Amino acid sequence: MRNRTPVAALAALAIVLSPTAAANAHGSSLDEELLEEKLEAYAAVGDYAALAAVADGDDSWTGAAGNRTVGGGEEAEDDDLFRIASLTKSMVAVVVFQLEAEGELDLDDPVEEYLPGVLPYEEEITIRQLLGHTSGLGEYFWKLYPSLNQGSIADLEAHQAEHHTRQELIALATEGPLLFPPGEGWSYSTTGYLVLGLLVEDLTGDSLRHQLKERVFEPAGMDDAYFPRDNTAGFRGEHTTPYITTGDPSRPYLDTTSFSHTVFWAGGAVVADVDDVNAFYRAAADGTLLTAAQYAEAVDFRETNWGFDYGLGFVGLKPGCADDPDEMFMGHTGGGVGHTTYSFHSLDGQRQVTLTWNLDNSHGTVDPDALQEAQDEFIAAALCDGDAAASATTEGLLSIG
Repeated sequence: MRNRTPVAALAALAIVLSPTAAANAHGSSLDEELLEEKLEAYAAVGDYAALAAVADGDDSWTGAAGNRTVGGGEEAEDDDLFRIASLTKSMVAVVVFQLEAEGELDLDDPVEEYLPGVLPYEEEITIRQLLGHTSGLGEYFWKLYPSLNQGSIADLEAHQAEHHTRQELIALATEGPLLFPPGEGWSYSTTGYLVLGLLVEDLTGDSLRHQLKERVFEPAGMDDAYFPRDNTAGFRGEHTTPYITTGDPSRPYLDTTSFSHTVFWAGGAVVADVDDVNAFYRAAADGTLLTAAQYAEAVDFRETNWGFDYGLGFVGLKPGCADDPDEMFMGHTGGGVGHTTYSFHSLDGQRQVTLTWNLDNSHGTVDPDALQEAQDEFIAAALCDGDAAASATTEGLLSIG
């Protein structure tokens, strides 16, 4: 994996997919002993904690390996909380779809019609283009912490506790011209999701925090998920401590617990556990959150130049399971400057995996090849009927966040 990847994930997003209802035709294919073995092996690659939730129809398994903090301390639990980062984008997209169904907007409406002056461009940018990252908007994260462009976390370390308004971050991202004419290219943009968050608040007259709780968390049964209050950091429940590698052997890890939630906001601020994440993606697929037509539109994937496909708030990926290498999965990945997450689901929402660990390995302190191998083996065990899917790979997934 590229060294910049997980941090970029911070401003970015993620990926998807797995075997479908075929598994349910012959009963559960979950091998809990194998899953436990592969998760332990994954956590053993570094000092981090690994948490996972796997499901096959009505059968499910959760696991935890490693310690909540680097170097020892309490053992991680499978219901520990973490920043889900860019998986938040799928949830914001669901709210936008719901508002469309209520007649509050049309996906092909220009954003300017609802939020005049928020984007300083003459070109017309639509809601659909924001959802699918085809707007041409740039990213703010690298401008907020410019030392990251030189391979240093100095700016991030010095300013991680600083809070920012959405308007400030959007203005930072839009200082220059569009990357391409709207609709004529693809580039991952957390900036676009900040604009969508403002749109939700404008149309509902309510906070995005409240709208996500009412429209997503409660109906999906996400009992422990929450959207943090403005100008806060940290966690309000038991959690694994997030770290980013520093590149400095004398202090290899930086604790990023104090990272401001305002940097993520609508693009990645949700905190949840692994069961909550699986519950969300299943609810998106089974009609709880979206109509069948809306879901089909959300997972109508287009090819990108980043090694995966993207729909409207959902990533599409073929992990290459040996029994069906062309099967598409939906979901997202997230890089939360310390928590890194992969969440993949069969299109019918029946076969699922969410895997998270509390380390952003941007500076390669943990052997990236060993990390990749252990990660692929766990994903294969979860989605591809175990070791029968030796060709399965997640390489490159965090080229977004």
